[in-house]
Amino acid sequence: MNVGSRVFSMAEIPTPPASSAPSQHASPLPQARKHPLKPGGPRESDLIRYLDHGVNSIQKRVDNRMTNRKLKPAPGEEGYTAFWEVAKDLDGLVDVVWVSGSPNLQIPYLLNLAVLTADFLPLFSSSTRSAQATFRLLSKLDYAFSSLLTGHDTATGEFLPGFENGRTVTTTDKVRLKGVVDRTRLTVARVLSGDSVVGDDEDVGEAMDTGTDTEGEAEAGGRQGTVTFEGFEDNDDDEEDEDWEERGVASVYEKTIGELGDVLGGPPIGIITDDWGVNGTEQQRSGGGFVESGGEIEL
Repeated sequence: MNVGSRVFSMAEIPTPPASSAPSQHASPLPQARKHPLKPGGPRESDLIRYLDHGVNSIQKRVDNRMTNRKLKPAPGEEGYTAFWEVAKDLDGLVDVVWVSGSPNLQIPYLLNLAVLTADFLPLFSSSTRSAQATFRLLSKLDYAFSSLLTGHDTATGEFLPGFENGRTVTTTDKVRLKGVVDRTRLTVARVLSGDSVVGDDEDVGEAMDTGTDTEGEAEAGGRQGTVTFEGFEDNDDDEEDEDWEERGVASVYEKTIGELGDVLGGPPIGIITDDWGVNGTEQQRSGGGFVESGGEIEL
């Protein structure tokens, strides 16, 4: 991968362990490093460049989703046609950020990736495959944020790298996280209900194609056009279950909500209203995120 004037490979940055390697780490995330990367060191700099390039590439491909048939994008910059493609790339970046074991990178980058997830999700139509990818990505982010808030790995109870000496997530980051959580839950609810902003016929085609995707149905474990969420696999009465979408939305950032509680003031974090959806979204978008108009990340 060529970023700037330097060529480097994934071998130079923290990478998840091989999937075939045995692990007792009961987590949706890969095993993190034992110690944070040295601040300002060459490996941290390489990682920052890699993540910046990854985020910018995803942003460009989202922007190009409308131009596939009009202009021929450069190789690797083809526009996405469905949100599951976006989620797959965001998911990979979440893994790399987590493996770094560096809170000074994990907190800002994971917050940024969470914001991008909420930004991009409404741009594509809903489908079974995209819904599965969405909940898988949000599950990872939920695990990461809930662990960072306590300074302990949610699965093992062990200190996270960099938190051994009492480090905590700042109040500013907690406030921003609360806004991201509320906004994402509202966005997911609207997208699942079909109230999304779709501007490309290819998105509609992807949603329609999933109706005949037997592999996707098998993975979902449910009837055509629905998603079976973890904990509801044995529900044989799902044809009569009309609130599965609400229960699915309730699982979004569930662990994070439990750790944040309502200590930050304002409405309880689990309550979503249309008023907040309008005002909160605008506030979030104008809150000075890490991806600026130039597509660069400032750390």
